[in-house]
Amino acid sequence: MKMNRIFMFVFAAAGLLAASFASASGGDDSHPLKKANIDVSDNEQIRRGLAIFTDICMGCHSAKYLTYQNLLSYPEIGLSREEVDDLRGEKSLLDGMVSSLGVEEAEMSYGKMPPDLSLIVPGRRGGANYIYSLLTGYEQDPEGKIPDGDYNIYFPGKRIGMPDPLSWLDREVSDTPDLEQQAEDVSAFLAFISDPHQNERHRIGYWVMAFLVLLTWVLWRLKVEVWKDVKH
Repeated sequence: MKMNRIFMFVFAAAGLLAASFASASGGDDSHPLKKANIDVSDNEQIRRGLAIFTDICMGCHSAKYLTYQNLLSYPEIGLSREEVDDLRGEKSLLDGMVSSLGVEEAEMSYGKMPPDLSLIVPGRRGGANYIYSLLTGYEQDPEGKIPDGDYNIYFPGKRIGMPDPLSWLDREVSDTPDLEQQAEDVSAFLAFISDPHQNERHRIGYWVMAFLVLLTWVLWRLKVEVWKDVKH
């Protein structure tokens, strides 16, 4: 009897943990996420995503773990000093990219401070695909209960506090490819800044694998040479 209670407690705790994780991760399981066509090694896409982030997203969201110095030092971004100076204004190169939106203004407009986007991609189930889907998931509520611009099929509960940043809901058909591209670009940028050394690790990984293959061949030839006179 005591063992049954223990098992019931373990299963209940596991269920609560899973539910909590699903809620924190974001996403709506009733709508499979779209696949974003992104490449975090594509410098042009990363730079286009940065432009969209600074022009649109940064009005409300910050990326505090990305400094203005990083915009100079990361080769995938590689802005000139003049370009960075234009972006940072009076801020230091070591400052993070923080939105000018104040806490009181944010709470008045959205009910809370919009989340920092530095680590939003690994922090959401689906990663960059979730960001892309969210930006292109604004629709009209078929039941008419949620106002236009607040209804997003990929957001948990479908009611989102973030206004339609790309004006996806009001787009013309001819604008769709361009807006999809913008959503992919900013998703790629956010995927990159969440782990800015990933491309370097991949490059090093290829060299490591090549070295291991060569080392394996050398050791195999050494074994053959050492044991060639030994009868089996």
